[in-house]
Amino acid sequence: MSSEVEQAVEFYNKACLAEEQSQIDLAELYYVKSWGLFEQVGGVHFMDAANVLNALAFLHESRGDYEGGLTSAKQSAQIMKTHGVAFSSREANEIRLQTWSLIGNLYRQLARYREAEQMLTRALEYALETFGETDEGTSAARNQLGILYKYTGEFDKAEKLYCEALANLIEQHGEENSFVATIYHNLGGLFHAREDFVAGEPYARKAWEIRKRLFGENHPATLADAAAYAGVLDGLERYDESEPIYEHALEFFERILGREHYEIVVNLNNLANIRFARGEPKESEELFRCALGIKEKILGMDHPDTALTANNLGVLLQSQGRIEEARSLFMRALEVFKTQLGLDHPKTRMARENLAAVA
Repeated sequence: MSSEVEQAVEFYNKACLAEEQSQIDLAELYYVKSWGLFEQVGGVHFMDAANVLNALAFLHESRGDYEGGLTSAKQSAQIMKTHGVAFSSREANEIRLQTWSLIGNLYRQLARYREAEQMLTRALEYALETFGETDEGTSAARNQLGILYKYTGEFDKAEKLYCEALANLIEQHGEENSFVATIYHNLGGLFHAREDFVAGEPYARKAWEIRKRLFGENHPATLADAAAYAGVLDGLERYDESEPIYEHALEFFERILGREHYEIVVNLNNLANIRFARGEPKESEELFRCALGIKEKILGMDHPDTALTANNLGVLLQSQGRIEEARSLFMRALEVFKTQLGLDHPKTRMARENLAAVA
């Protein structure tokens, strides 16, 4: 092994350690150094360079920098396209699949849904052809495409993909598995989107319980499951159970991730909904406006998630008789939903109905 390769491996290991310790800027620096050295050596190490770029893309994604993540993932894809054609090992195929899945998922988070569907469909087809029906890589590809279809309102497609992935994973690993918990989490979220909270509750609860046993109460994945379960409890009007979950998750996420992160605004938005349901409009408005400001900063004005919080704030203002302010927010949300999600998406219909109510 050459000295450059040894140094590249050392930088990669240092990056992984720094990321585990939440030293994100340091981790990014080491990943960039590792990638540069692997690319400089070339040959079989082009594959290593692509793998490091994927790790860098995941790092960007974890802190909400979706554009940065997309740039790194596309660089990885270009390396595999240019230099990876000679590599047909299991590892090379996994890197290729991971790259396409990353790009598709980042497109989804940027609300570029058509591009996301093209990339994630390509990834699933490749996984089926290369790894087979029951491989874990195929289950992962199904899961990512299912998440997209949940966002685009194609709920039946999403459910089919989730259930196919879940059946294969349980057969291989049993239920006590982190990936199984992820699918349960996503099924809970799907039924939440359908507003079928009774059906979603056992899935969301299973995800949280499995992750607690595997990782403990305060692992970020466990906290995300807890918040998702609390969202289902809100739909069942079990606010006394959901509110302390949000507050606990928010405390730890702020400590781990900082204030301006997607997980923070999810919990702020949900706490605002609880305050509204309990007849505390002032506290609710403060939380909605805080969540909206952070979403505008990290996602942009034209993202559907930003529009959803604008719509929720509009509902609150409408209930207070502040009709002009509410109308402005409903119009804003409707334009985003029509453009990004289409005329027949449930969120578009919701915003249209809300606007009609204040017309």
